[in-house]
Amino acid sequence: MNNIKRFFENENLDFDISKLFKNHNQKIAVICYAENEEKEILMLERIKEPFSGKLVPPGGKVEKDEDIIQAIKREFFEETGFELKDLKLKVFTSEEGPEHYNWILFVFLGKVKKQELGYCNEGILKWVKKDKLLEENLTNIDKKIIPYLYEKDGIYYIEINYDENKNAEIINIENVETK
Repeated sequence: MNNIKRFFENENLDFDISKLFKNHNQKIAVICYAENEEKEILMLERIKEPFSGKLVPPGGKVEKDEDIIQAIKREFFEETGFELKDLKLKVFTSEEGPEHYNWILFVFLGKVKKQELGYCNEGILKWVKKDKLLEENLTNIDKKIIPYLYEKDGIYYIEINYDENKNAEIINIENVETK
């Protein structure tokens, strides 16, 4: 929780972080929609839960007391071998649902230099044209969140519930102000 508090202070976000914490199963995670100079987004076809078989942006769990920015840089590099530049927080979520679907998630936009894709133990890396992203085999929640990443200004807090079939429903959206 201290790492989240520090992050919100560093980003000058005016938000009551106690609203993020819904249950003791929630894990803190980070993902990044990273774009290259050819307007392609680096995505990952997952081979395990959550979202096995779906394309998701690279990322992963934040370690205890790890800085949120350092976590996304570390996780992204571990999964892709790419160094992120120009990181920008766009969305953060509080999610509740069945096992593997309880998260406090920070969603970033970033930039990467296009290079050959290597091996990833989480799945298969793939470049996807940014303007074709919604046509891909994404999760239903990613399809709902993408407009907040690319079409709307600001930073958004989104509350999400997953049913027993892992279908996501957005139950609240707030535009978060900076101090």
